[in-house]
Amino acid sequence: MSEGDPPKRSNDFDERLRQLRGRMPKEDPVVPGPGLPSRTAMGFAFRAGVELMAALIVGGGIGWLLDHWFGTVPLFLLIFFFLGAGAGLLNVFRAAKQMNRDD
Repeated sequence: MSEGDPPKRSNDFDERLRQLRGRMPKEDPVVPGPGLPSRTAMGFAFRAGVELMAALIVGGGIGWLLDHWFGTVPLFLLIFFFLGAGAGLLNVFRAAKQMNRDD
C-alpha cells in the first residue's frame, strides 16, 4: 500500500455513510433557538409565570425600598406591588397577542 492512496475500507465507509444519510428522514429546517420564541403551551405558561413573578418582585422591591427610605407605612409597597402586577399582566397579554399573531 502506498502513502498517497487511501485504504479501500475508507472509501467503502464513505459510500455506506452517504447511503444511510439518504435514507434518513429530513429534519424540520426551522428549529426554535435563542432568537425564536417557544411555540408550545408549556413554554408560554413558563414565560407568563416568570414575567408575572419578576414584575411583582421588582414592583414590591421598589415599594419596600421607598417605604424603608421615607419611613412610611407600607404605602409605597402596596402602590408599587399593584403597579408591578399591572405591568406583569400587560406583558403576558402582549406575549399572548404576539403568539396568536404568529400562528
